Amino acid sequence: MSHDYDPGPLQALGFTETESLVYAYLVENSPATGYRISHEIGKQPANTYKALSSLEDKGAIVVESGQSNLCQAVPPDEVLANLERQFQRHRLEAKRELEALPSPSAYGGVFHLKTVEQVIQRARAMVSDAEKVVLCDLSPGPCRLMAETLRDAAASGALVACHVYAGERIEGVHTLYVEEHDLAAVGWPGQQISVVADSLEHVMGLLSMDMEEVHEAVWSNSNFLSCMQHNNLSAEIIAIGPRSVYSGPADDVRELTNGITLARFRPPGLESLIRRFGDGETPDPEGNTP
Repeated sequence: MSHDYDPGPLQALGFTETESLVYAYLVENSPATGYRISHEIGKQPANTYKALSSLEDKGAIVVESGQSNLCQAVPPDEVLANLERQFQRHRLEAKRELEALPSPSAYGGVFHLKTVEQVIQRARAMVSDAEKVVLCDLSPGPCRLMAETLRDAAASGALVACHVYAGERIEGVHTLYVEEHDLAAVGWPGQQISVVADSLEHVMGLLSMDMEEVHEAVWSNSNFLSCMQHNNLSAEIIAIGPRSVYSGPADDVRELTNGITLARFRPPGLESLIRRFGDGETPDPEGNTP
């Protein structure tokens, strides 16, 4: 091959090393016989012919009928498009099979997240599943990565409120920005993300300033801990409300702050907690916050 070809990317898509080398050689040198390919890529003929047979089954090459058995690569765009279609089909099949499995009993654990991608994807999934309310506190980096998901959640009918740090505005989302709240100015060692969805689950994380590493992050599906985190974030939003720059669907920030306490809003996590551990009586919604 004319350059130092790396078979790794195709291997990540399900090709063996030999299949990747054979296909790449044919992309550059079609048509060719199996014997020639074996000699050029430095693999045993038996392994090369096995790879050719597999590539033909995968639709990555076509083989000329007749004695010559010349092999021709299918154009890479076609091969990659076919692989993507197969992945989507297999993904749907796997989803269907996994969702058919019985779910375990509720377990309110606390789990450590190790990568920025894990933190953001977990937060996005929580927000996408939320039906009633999402509260969050987001530094600029996490806010940028979460903005589209937060906007979609608000558009679906959930109340979404967020304390932000750079004056961000997100369509349909209640955002509160206090100019003197500059975490970097006080030496805060990273970018933070705190999200609670329906008081059913929450994510808290401290990420590096460059958003490349996780200093510390946890996700929990504990209703109790998530209710407490809802309390914490609602108290923060209520406290900064009068001195914040407000943007969102309400005419006045008080429309938001007057109704997001756990007792007033009564999100699904609280109702679940009461069903599990309560005495069967429904408290007065106007009562004190738990």
